Amino acid sequence: MPQRHSRRLAALSTLLGTGASVAITIAQAFLLIPLCLTYLGAQLYGAWLAASELLIWVQLLDLGIPNLMTQRIGASVGQHDDGTVSRWSGTGLCVLAAIGLALSGAAILCAPLVTAWAGVPVNEAAAFTASFRLGAVASAILLGYHGVLGIARGVQITGLVNAAQVTAVLSGLDVSAGLLVAGFGIWALACGLLARAVVSAGGAALFMIDARRTAGVRPGGPSMAVLRDMAGLAPSMAGANAGYLLANYTEVMLVTTVFGPIAAAVYALTRRAIDGIRSLLESIAWAVYGGFAQLVTAADRHRARAILHEILWLRLGAACLCGAVVLGVNEAFVTLLFGAENFGGILLTAGFAAQMILGGQAFLSNYLFRAAGHVREGSILLAGEAIGRVAAVAAALAVMGLAAGPWAGAGVSAIAMMMTLRRLERELPPSDAPGSGATAGSRLAPYVLFVFGLTVAIVTVPLSWAYVGGVTLMLTICSAAVLWWALPRTVAEGSLMRWIRT
Repeated sequence: MPQRHSRRLAALSTLLGTGASVAITIAQAFLLIPLCLTYLGAQLYGAWLAASELLIWVQLLDLGIPNLMTQRIGASVGQHDDGTVSRWSGTGLCVLAAIGLALSGAAILCAPLVTAWAGVPVNEAAAFTASFRLGAVASAILLGYHGVLGIARGVQITGLVNAAQVTAVLSGLDVSAGLLVAGFGIWALACGLLARAVVSAGGAALFMIDARRTAGVRPGGPSMAVLRDMAGLAPSMAGANAGYLLANYTEVMLVTTVFGPIAAAVYALTRRAIDGIRSLLESIAWAVYGGFAQLVTAADRHRARAILHEILWLRLGAACLCGAVVLGVNEAFVTLLFGAENFGGILLTAGFAAQMILGGQAFLSNYLFRAAGHVREGSILLAGEAIGRVAAVAAALAVMGLAAGPWAGAGVSAIAMMMTLRRLERELPPSDAPGSGATAGSRLAPYVLFVFGLTVAIVTVPLSWAYVGGVTLMLTICSAAVLWWALPRTVAEGSLMRWIRT
């Protein structure tokens, strides 16, 4: 029988692993992106950035199955049901393999069309098409790896897969940088993605061997009962999965379509730091999802409501702190690293920060709503938010210009967040714990940090790394002090930590 493992260790492992992966990804801004601009040029690199969003669809268009595996396996571990763990593990991996083959095949066939759409120079078209196809194969491997990640988070044994994730990201960075310097051109980026996929697959294989030995996780063959359960949820899960991708991985494609690859490069490079922060903060959702799914079915389910409030406040505080820092230094950061021509302006940066804060809160709320067992309704809500965001961003880009896009998306996310939280509060079990302990000051404090960062950004920005480092340190210390002062009572008293210790 799969043993119940520490939520605390699983959550901390996921936070550390994902955080390290994101840190390496952020380091790419200091190493890989300048190399790409030097060896590929803005037009070719902008085209690859647009095409990469399509490859991300191949990596992540998994119909929500890994998350469903985590929820079902986590709930089954909480009930000590080893048969269900086995059936969901085996069936989920088989289905993901089929999805990966179909998506990669479609991407390989469409590669010439992608090359033409992205505006790739004629002399680079053949290499770009072949590189995109190689990237499609690598992306399909990563999609399968996410199934193993879903099992690991469900059984709360995440150390090995997180170590593999970090190693894979580092390997991809090293391979891409080395091949760029060696003169391999656009092939360097595709080979880096392949290296990341191969290392991830190796880590997944080691996890399955270790989990079988140490925790009794034995994936079974495809189960018709599990397939029927998946099929019943497939429309809503597919909508949620596509919705997440639409909400987070279409803007560069929209900018490419409306303004071309040069503008896409400006948009993406101005957003680069925010992208890293968003990925880092998403690790909070990945870390708590399996444990929250266990909690709402376990004997201590009455604690779920208080835990929800604390998770949401901590994520909001962290997002506003990071957003304030990026707002304060982004102009100098982008100008020094990528060139002044690649900075899209303070208004665009502020829009990215607002979208990161509100869009991330909406995603976390929806993620926990689905972890609580409301997979279908949460999926429909997420799909609706995504459609609204894409429509709003596209209209804003076309009518009001580049800077308006993220602001429109942030507005839609704010509405979706309020709708989801209202439903989640209503569906959670009654609580015998006191309220969230949040005062008006603690609720407003994170947003004050955003305004603080925007104010710093508006002043004249000296273009030096000393300024970037000094303002980053100043904003971090001041923002952390404000959040500490505003900490809600229940967070300060540690009820969240008591939960993850179990």
